[in-house]
Amino acid sequence: MTLADLITLFREEAFDSLPGYIPVVGVPAPYQWSDSILKLYANEAQIEACRRADLLLDSASSFCKPAFTSGDPIIPLDPRIVDVKRIRDVSQYVQLQPISALEMDRKRPGWEMHTGTIPLCVVTEYQTNALRLYPIPMRDGELTMTVQRLPLADMVADTDTPEIRPEYHPALVQWMLYRAYSKQDTETCDPAKAEKALAKFTQEFGEARSARNETWRRNRVETHIDPIA
Repeated sequence: MTLADLITLFREEAFDSLPGYIPVVGVPAPYQWSDSILKLYANEAQIEACRRADLLLDSASSFCKPAFTSGDPIIPLDPRIVDVKRIRDVSQYVQLQPISALEMDRKRPGWEMHTGTIPLCVVTEYQTNALRLYPIPMRDGELTMTVQRLPLADMVADTDTPEIRPEYHPALVQWMLYRAYSKQDTETCDPAKAEKALAKFTQEFGEARSARNETWRRNRVETHIDPIA
């Protein structure tokens, strides 16, 4: 489905048209919800679906191949990355395992000053939207990652399509309906319809995740792995 298709389906579901209205070239249609706000809702819907259901895995985008330089252990993460599933130095075959900064303090006092040639692990809970290599690399290199992410770009043109799989597209309209009926307006606010639409969206994509839950996922530690014991 295209962005225009999502808006058309929304208007059908919401009965958002005036009986007997005849379109006039150059004159906006008298809809209750404008195209601009429905485009915003459609993009929100895809982002929310990805947050709930982990729909987009990526190993090919440029931000999945971050470079590192000698003396700099910080690896910035693109803000569209929700979770890093796998990460390794391209010169090595072994995956780098995550370990928290607090755990590093316990296992390797003074670890922030340690240097080396081969990264042994990646440190989480150290800097927002970033991982830290351990030890500090004394050479230039490149990492390769598999990540769970949000859509690469918003849908803008009518012909743009959601990045998630086609069979999920119709359910995005339920989020659009939920947002539309939640608008605090005497003509459009309908809590019952909003609740019904949100329930259908949740049935397809799962329960909402809080920012706290997502932060935990980004900073999670595989406690059964002890990469530097």
